[in-house]
Amino acid sequence: MLENIKYFLPTYRQCWIIVFYICIVGGLGVGFAIAIGAAVLGYKAADLNPVITYVAPMVPALLYILYKGNQKAVGARIAKENGDGTDAVQAVPLSKFNARGMNPVLLVFLTVVATLAAMVITEPVTQLFPMTDTIREVYRRMLTNTFWTTIAVAVAAPLIEEFLLRGIMLRGMLKHTTPVNAIHYSAFFFALIHMNLSQAIGAFLMGLFIGWVYYKTGSLWIAILVHFVNNGLGVLFTILFPHDLELTLMKLVIEEHSVAGYITLYIIAALTFWAILRYLHKRLKNEQEPKTISF
Repeated sequence: MLENIKYFLPTYRQCWIIVFYICIVGGLGVGFAIAIGAAVLGYKAADLNPVITYVAPMVPALLYILYKGNQKAVGARIAKENGDGTDAVQAVPLSKFNARGMNPVLLVFLTVVATLAAMVITEPVTQLFPMTDTIREVYRRMLTNTFWTTIAVAVAAPLIEEFLLRGIMLRGMLKHTTPVNAIHYSAFFFALIHMNLSQAIGAFLMGLFIGWVYYKTGSLWIAILVHFVNNGLGVLFTILFPHDLELTLMKLVIEEHSVAGYITLYIIAALTFWAILRYLHKRLKNEQEPKTISF
């Protein structure tokens, strides 16, 4: 059944349905059911394993995707048996890594460096919207249940969210619209599923970069790596500086050094990010494929 997912290439409208299952059916419906179930058993939802409380709301969307994939696969088999061809239900792998002659190790290294630079560049924008009480509570739980919260934030989130946003949504939209539109739409949906403004801005900006990387490399694992580095460092920062949950790199550098020091760091990050993207754009360019990601 998992193999059938490659036949599901969601349109923009179907991506909205997936978001509905994530945010409404999962986030509100399943989330409410978990809270009620925990209360009946004498627990608080916040005391439950964070991996469970994160993964459970994603299940409805995953079931919808499995259903649509199976439906499309059946349609493809029937069309093939009838000799109608399979163009209308073409299978596209979720991940098909192609460095196009570039050293894979170098590609991974540059991607990680670009991710670090992107985090520096986007941080001032994300700080325009203060942390909500909900996000602050997640960080507090992280300090009391470090292991499982780290697994949920730095491992489960990159795996599941990249599967949904890039492996399913972006992969599908790349077959129905231009790469620019598809990448922007997937970044918007990525921001939307976070369901709070303090995270949404950063998610949208980072989502643009992750979407671009996925489009250029075709690798879902590279996209997951970017997400892992971003979330993992966020977790690490919280663990290293537990006294101030809203401490930022900007604030830390300015306090330890100076405003000039931070400006220098920011300029270096911006130039590094620009140089790496320019290099990767040239090395990974494929003129024969302006609208799709299937290699």
